[in-house]
Amino acid sequence: MKKFFTLIAVAMMAFAAQAATLTVCDAEATSTNVPIYGLYVDTDGTMGQMIYPAELLQDMVGAEITGVTFYTPSINFSGATLELGMAMTDKEDFEDYAAVEGATALCSLTPNKGDTQMSFVFDEPFVYEGGNLMVQVLVTTVGDWATTYFYGENTPYYYSYYQYQSSWSSTPSKWNTAFLPKATFTYEAGETPEEPTELTAAPTFNGYTEDGIHAYFVEIIPTEPSTIYYRIIYPDGTESEWAEYEDILSFTGEGLYRVEAYAVADGKLPSYQIAYECYVSPIVGIDEVNAGKTVAGVRYFNMAGQEMQEANGMTIVVTTYTDGTTSAVKVMK
Repeated sequence: MKKFFTLIAVAMMAFAAQAATLTVCDAEATSTNVPIYGLYVDTDGTMGQMIYPAELLQDMVGAEITGVTFYTPSINFSGATLELGMAMTDKEDFEDYAAVEGATALCSLTPNKGDTQMSFVFDEPFVYEGGNLMVQVLVTTVGDWATTYFYGENTPYYYSYYQYQSSWSSTPSKWNTAFLPKATFTYEAGETPEEPTELTAAPTFNGYTEDGIHAYFVEIIPTEPSTIYYRIIYPDGTESEWAEYEDILSFTGEGLYRVEAYAVADGKLPSYQIAYECYVSPIVGIDEVNAGKTVAGVRYFNMAGQEMQEANGMTIVVTTYTDGTTSAVKVMK
């Protein structure tokens, strides 16, 4: 069943760090019970807990939360000190009216009567790593009680929890409510990584046979520290999946093989793709096969993958034949 929530995100750049806000459950429904039950702020232990589901908080994954604001037409109670805490939880609900344990206390606030916002600024940031987030508001110093309404969203799938100690009971009264208060989280997203612009240097090939062995070997050599990925196109036209290169490739079945490869270095874009072809035959070697073809064109590349007018130093020579095949060899000139 689909879950509906109201979600607003606003981001602002500040120097190298990205200061941002995320507002969730921005609706006009109201509750007098959470984030705090105003009728019982004159009682120690009065508490509200709200579980905000992970699906609302994806913009903050990996960020440091530095504050939370709740919204009300007017704060009517006065003199109470409220402590805000947070905890990660796998729970989506408060089954059997059980609160989430282990909240980390982050700051305290004594709201002013008549204010329309209740803003908590953390003493220390809370790192949100993903998952459901429980926000707790606890009365630590009692004040003068009064009914106070808080804006939010009716949520039939995610409930809030509140408890209070009444004068006619020896145990706290515990209740669930299908409501999540409107909340604005302030967080620091960290530095915005720069998009890479430089290409990784393309790898090179080293192809060879060994006397007395019916096989052809292809080695893929990085031009700079990088991870190499390759695939093989077999003589029958089928091709392998792209895979990370680890060791020398060997081919024993007769026919023309094509190896394609590219490299990726940290902080750089992937290199352009290069290819190498070899022919495996128990009788005819690659040079003899190529000798029977007509050359359509020859291109030269240096070890960084840049095309040159002619061979110079260590050079990759790519030969294209009129039948559409190509071969690549590494030469020194």
